[in-house]
Amino acid sequence: MMRLLRAFCGLLALFFLMLMLVSCGASRPVRASARARRVVATAGEVDILYEELYFITMNYIKELKLAYGEDALESETVRTELENLVWSHLLTEETALVSLGYEYGLDVHKGDIADRVAADIAATVENEYEGDRKAYIAGLEEMHMTEHYARKSIGVERYLANEIKLFCRKNMHIEDATVYADLEKNNFICIRRVLVKNETGDAVGDAAALATAERIRAELAAITDVQARCAAMNEAIKSPTNKDFGDTLGYGYYFPRGYMTAEYETALFALDPYEVAETLKTDDGYYVIMRMPIDMSYVEKNLLDLKDSYYQIEYNRLVTAEYESLTLEKTRFGERLDLTDLPPIDVDGGSVAITVWSIVGASAAGIGVIVLFAYLLRRKKRA
Repeated sequence: MMRLLRAFCGLLALFFLMLMLVSCGASRPVRASARARRVVATAGEVDILYEELYFITMNYIKELKLAYGEDALESETVRTELENLVWSHLLTEETALVSLGYEYGLDVHKGDIADRVAADIAATVENEYEGDRKAYIAGLEEMHMTEHYARKSIGVERYLANEIKLFCRKNMHIEDATVYADLEKNNFICIRRVLVKNETGDAVGDAAALATAERIRAELAAITDVQARCAAMNEAIKSPTNKDFGDTLGYGYYFPRGYMTAEYETALFALDPYEVAETLKTDDGYYVIMRMPIDMSYVEKNLLDLKDSYYQIEYNRLVTAEYESLTLEKTRFGERLDLTDLPPIDVDGGSVAITVWSIVGASAAGIGVIVLFAYLLRRKKRA
């Protein structure tokens, strides 16, 4: 009799556990339908999933239709452009970072990084969607993004890169003499800059940003007096047009050679002090940059911070080397895909399936409890 009662209690606990799983649906991850996790390509040890290809493709299609019209995909040229854009975008610095992470025992979907990302997602749902899970899911659907892919992107951008930079710091030692030697060899630079951004995100906004940057650059270059040019640059930095907020104290930015992209460095290291560079276009917007002389008193006070830039150089080297070592290999599934007619992803399809099975499990447990309870009552009456 005691064995039966223990079994009864166990089934009752299972029943309530199932009910808790179903009722706590608002706090669990949003799982997409199974297709989202299918592998479309590999890059070394990194699997590229359908959810990533789907996100990139659907957003590129939107851009191509804006550029060429709603019938854009009927053009063979546009379809070829789409193929090139999508497949080339699947092997990026993010892929290299994920691959490096595996080498260092770091995975954005596991451990401490995954926990921090989960907290970020929860904060997003609470702050941007007022805790409304359905609105959050609708937002994911509008972007053609699964939560699994969002977690990966957040993990790489906010946490994985920093972990790898910490690895560089732990495994390097920069002497003071290294900094001073680079300063003497013209391998260090100081700049001040203005960033003009595309406010609308379209071609019109880009043209307007370029025109504004060119105007600021021309006005600065036309000033022959060094002090007056510096004063004008200071005013431009303080103006609402400038979207770079990292030099509020006016000391400028100090970089060793190798810290920036090659194109960026080639343009800036060729300048004389107080000379203004040609307008530089970056992913952030258009930069108007003036080279400044090195302030040795600033260097002495901020030597530790200047050393940090060498760790960034090592990080850049590691990521670049990893990226160059990777080759994108399509899977058979990826090869068969028609990017102009991709099967859709149900962003919450996996969660629905889990909920259904939870309900089924809870129901089965409930029925078991009822049957067992009825059996025990019957035995008791016979006794």
